[in-house]
Formats: sequence, structure tokens, C-alpha cells
Amino acid sequence: MILRSFCITALILLPVTAHSGDLTVNAGDVISAVSGYQNGDYYRAVLVNNDGDADLYLFSRDINEIHLEAAAPGIAVTGIGGSDAKLTATDKGALKVQSENIAIGRHRWQQTLTIVHRNGRFVVAGYTYSFYDTLAVDANGEVLTGECDVNLLTGKGFLDGKAIRTNLKALPVSEWSMDTSPVECAWE
Repeated sequence: MILRSFCITALILLPVTAHSGDLTVNAGDVISAVSGYQNGDYYRAVLVNNDGDADLYLFSRDINEIHLEAAAPGIAVTGIGGSDAKLTATDKGALKVQSENIAIGRHRWQQTLTIVHRNGRFVVAGYTYSFYDTLAVDANGEVLTGECDVNLLTGKGFLDGKAIRTNLKALPVSEWSMDTSPVECAWE
């Protein structure tokens, strides 16, 4: 176990060849890391704390070298009420970036971004957002809730169980921020 921890720490601390120079990440700032395969290609994703924002680094492998392929500064928020953002991979290799606020204030929410590798780049292909308001109630006296789930590759999705279409297309991860979302997912 000690050897495994050392190897993981060494992999995170070693500089990685990147397009704009070397990238060094402090192991203490790593929130979550996952690796997998999409369409037979290996990737490694690392989510790093940057003063309350979570920065995402996506690496790919060419033969024996791992290269930084994409970076997404501020793709998620982290540390709200002790809840860190996290990464997971699906059985098919899609990457999920999950963040949430389920502890502070009246507006509680969860967000999941689905990232896939298409046409030689990592793109945000799916957006899922749900919320509840701890002080507001709907017409039935139930806590006010909402959910939006959109496939940005097809433009199809659901808002509170009703079919919708969005004009927001899949974006490269480097162009996504916590302020990005389909306008069709807005609640009044």
C-alpha cells in the first residue's frame, strides 16, 4: 500500500509534457483523478483545487508519453460546505465532472458534466443540473425543485420531465465554465 501511494504521488508530482511547457501539480491540490479509455484511446483526468474553483486537466497517451491534451480552468466549484467536486468514468469511458452545493443557503444544487473525446478533442457533451429551494414551495405545497438533462451532441433533453431542444452545442472543455449552461435550462 505504501508503494502504491508513493507511485500515485510520484505520477502526480512529476512534470508532464504539455503544449505550452511543463505542468506541475501539487499532490495536495488534487481533488480527484480517474483514467479510462474512450474509443480505445487512453486518457487520464485530474481535477485540481484552485481557490474554490476546480480546474480540469485531461491527458492522453502517445505510445509511452502522456501529454496534456486539454485544460479547463474553473470548470466546477469545489469545497462548498465540505463537499468537493469529483470525477468518475462510465462503463463506456465517458468522463463525469460532478459538483454540488447541498449544504449552504436556500438554493441547493447538483451539476454533472459529461465529457467525451470527439473529432480529436475533449468536449462537454452532456449537462445535467438539478436543484431544490429549501424555503420555496410549489402549488402543491412541495419543496420547489427542478431538473434539466441535455445531450449537447444531439440538442435533445428534458426540463422537469418535458422534452426540450437546446441550441447550445457541445463545447471544447477549455471553453466551459461554471457560468455556462443551456439557456433552456433556466428556471424563473
